[in-house]
Amino acid sequence: MNQPNPYLFALCNQLETQLGFKIKNIANAQKCSEVLALEKLYISPHTIARMYGVVKPFRTPYKDTLNIIVRYLNYTDWEDYCNNQTNIPFDPNYFLTESSDGFSLAVLQLALANEDFKALQLVLEKAKENKNEAILFTAAELIGAYVRKSKKQQELLQLLANSSIIGHLFFYECYVDEDNENKYFSEALLQYYLPNITNDYRRLYVYSFVISQTAHKENQLSSYSSSFLDLIPQLDKSKCHFHELSRWIECLILIDGFNKVLQNTWKHHANELIALSIGLSLNEKAWLLSRSLKALVLFGFKEELFNCHEFNEVVDDLIKNQTKKLHSIALYVLQLYWISKSMYLNSKTIYKPFRIHNILFQNESNEKTAIEFAVASLFASGENKNIINDNLKSFCEKKNVHWVLKLID
Repeated sequence: MNQPNPYLFALCNQLETQLGFKIKNIANAQKCSEVLALEKLYISPHTIARMYGVVKPFRTPYKDTLNIIVRYLNYTDWEDYCNNQTNIPFDPNYFLTESSDGFSLAVLQLALANEDFKALQLVLEKAKENKNEAILFTAAELIGAYVRKSKKQQELLQLLANSSIIGHLFFYECYVDEDNENKYFSEALLQYYLPNITNDYRRLYVYSFVISQTAHKENQLSSYSSSFLDLIPQLDKSKCHFHELSRWIECLILIDGFNKVLQNTWKHHANELIALSIGLSLNEKAWLLSRSLKALVLFGFKEELFNCHEFNEVVDDLIKNQTKKLHSIALYVLQLYWISKSMYLNSKTIYKPFRIHNILFQNESNEKTAIEFAVASLFASGENKNIINDNLKSFCEKKNVHWVLKLID
């Protein structure tokens, strides 16, 4: 995810001015969503509520969301909006400077670079007084980058988990390592984070992450599946962030797969995905569909999906409308699925696959590489195809990205 732009806060103020009311609760966010919809601009109330901090944790909106909002304000797109903001004051902390003895990104970065955890604890305490969510999110990304390469990784993870709200925001709620080399991230979630959380939606995140990792990388059902199933009756899908929602449905599919009942339930899950996707942004839809798609393919349901007309209508729309500004691993997954489906159905549609720069996949590099190898294998011929296929199989088995092999087989 890109670093938050300080113009976001000006945008929030201008949107409220244009609407004629403040966005302070879910009802306000719902009203805003309805006003935008009248202009054929569609953003879910939950996304709007999260942008204004009504729903926690805050996450910087994706570019497609920002593009929709600024069109309501009569700008072409987000870049056009930013280029026309000339008098927006910048928070002094935003550029790693410090005007007072408060929270400083520069001090945070120095403490991380030297692995001075005593100083880091003090910095995290100061962050409690900072209300600039863009700064806090930037700090979360900064900490995440250091976690992966730290020589004191476990000590750092434990410190963050024990730092109450700040530590949770800085790491676990803004930074997710899907590569999870040697299970360091999932084990930290269970050992350090889970005992410190009281929010059921955060528990959902922990259980679902572990269930997914165990299914895809160990080919077995996690022991936490029972905890997940006990928890979800207490939760409301309408209150879930789209990442929580996508993980929820994915885990239901994985659990049904291991319990050998997926043949009877897969269509129900597919229909629910289609229903839940209504009103979501392109990016949110991509995440919702991609996680469940991988789960279904893992259990051999690719042909059923290839022939599921309603599901493929949503996927086709996402691929048709994707832009260079909206690239995620979720869209990468859907692209591979779409190409595989087209070849399976002997489609004559000409499609040029997109590729995303490596810098955007710090925590999903294994899956990204596997998908790119798979796309290459579908278009290669002769000796190149043999070389790619041999290495693709070896890579996917080594990195436990088995769904890719099952999709293109």
